[in-house]
Amino acid sequence: MPSFIDSPPRRRSSRRFRRLLLLIALAFGTFVTARIVLSYWVDLLWFQSLGFGSVYWKTIGLQVASFVVFAVVTFLFLYGAFAAIRRSHQDDLPNFHSIVIAGQPISLSVQPALRVISLCISIVFAGVTGFALMAQWPTLALFWYAPHATGGSADPIFGRPLNFFLFTLPAWQLIDNWLLTLAIATCAVAVLFLIITSGARSLAKRHITYATSPWR
Repeated sequence: MPSFIDSPPRRRSSRRFRRLLLLIALAFGTFVTARIVLSYWVDLLWFQSLGFGSVYWKTIGLQVASFVVFAVVTFLFLYGAFAAIRRSHQDDLPNFHSIVIAGQPISLSVQPALRVISLCISIVFAGVTGFALMAQWPTLALFWYAPHATGGSADPIFGRPLNFFLFTLPAWQLIDNWLLTLAIATCAVAVLFLIITSGARSLAKRHITYATSPWR
């Protein structure tokens, strides 16, 4: 009688691979976290040795406040834009979308998938924006704690004092760039939804039609 050799189950190998990836991710996260904590700890010891421990904690508070404010506002703005654009294209979006996995069709609901995708994109974009603006905390601190101009010569063209160009204008330029980034991201989302709905309508009707509601 022919003898058959059973192949080892693939589930064990896949589980071991997942565990290995999880351990590598945990080790990398622990290394990065320990490096950041050690850097902050060394800075704290240096400031305390000079007698400026309160200054260090003040800078940490400004960094955390900058990250939280800009990250939260960015998330709310982008997620609200996602929701508004998704509702405006709700009639043109398909209810289900079929994908083929291992030769078997699987039907996915489009609306919940778009909600999850919009939530993840908003969180990632808000985190990146928050960290980017947190690095610019000295500009915001100079604007917030800028001394008021008392007399002195003003700019002959705009009539602004010197403090405006040193402390106020850089902060306004930073906020202007942040708002411009939000506008570009919202426009990109609107164009993406327009392309998706146009493709869905072209597949359904066998020709491309441009209705007024998606373009609006």
